Parts: sequence; C-alpha cells; structure tokens
Amino acid sequence: MKPPICAICNSRFFEGGGLIYFKEDLEDEKFNKRFEREGFVGHPSNAFWFCATHYAKAKEVSHLTKKEAFLSL
Repeated sequence: MKPPICAICNSRFFEGGGLIYFKEDLEDEKFNKRFEREGFVGHPSNAFWFCATHYAKAKEVSHLTKKEAFLSL
C-alpha cells in the first residue's frame, strides 16, 4: 500500500481522511487481478488517499472511474 498522502494536495496525514476506491475501469480490472495471485502485494490502481479536507468530495464521486472522478475534483 502507498502511504497516506493526499491525492489532491499532496499532504501527508496520519488522522482524518482515508482511502477511497473508485469504480474500476478495464485497465484497473486487469491490474487488480494480480492481487488474486498468492504472494502479490501492492496498491490497487483505483484506490487513492485523501486528507480530511478532500475526503468528503472524493467520496461523493467514488462511483466514477478514477479518470472521471479526478476531472470533477
């Protein structure tokens, strides 16, 4: 997993905020399939950290793909 650094303002945080999973697109589905293999570790390609300031807005658009969501943030 990536450390908690906000995908919007690039600030590192330890309290508040959280990890948001956006709807997978075809590229994400292919990449995230790797997690089904034993021993594979990493960070899902459709998951991003958001600080407390940006978390609520990101959560509102989590039903979108990451590309669609970041265009609206």
